[in-house]
Amino acid sequence: MDIEKHFTVSIFIVHENKVLLHRHMKYKKILPVGGHIEANELPQETCVREAKEETGLDIELYNPDKNSEMEGVMGLSAEELLIKPMHMILCKIKTDHYHIDLDYYASAETYDVNPGNGESTELYWYTKEELEQVEEAPEGVIAMAKEALDILGTK
Repeated sequence: MDIEKHFTVSIFIVHENKVLLHRHMKYKKILPVGGHIEANELPQETCVREAKEETGLDIELYNPDKNSEMEGVMGLSAEELLIKPMHMILCKIKTDHYHIDLDYYASAETYDVNPGNGESTELYWYTKEELEQVEEAPEGVIAMAKEALDILGTK
């Protein structure tokens, strides 16, 4: 049996003390926004594109290596050092279909969302405390949403 694997991104978007999740139209679960990495697209470009399409938000990706000394050591520019994901997860979609999901954290300047045509309109901002009550989200999604708030949320 041939197994199909696609690279995808998930983006946990934080504004102030809340993280944005949505009800995925296909999977009917509460998940972060995201999607497939297209041919000739860098993962961080996918994050920016998917966030804009699905939420209308302009985002700034969190870079865990910001101010890294590797730029100088390796002779690479900031553009050549790709933003690494916070987590990488192999997600089984079907028996013969997997997503290699790159999970990123990002910040936004507003709570005002405006999803594009055909995108989920069920977008929800959650505080860390409210995440405890979300039953339709996988455990890992809740854990990463809390971690994103710990890193990017206002204290």
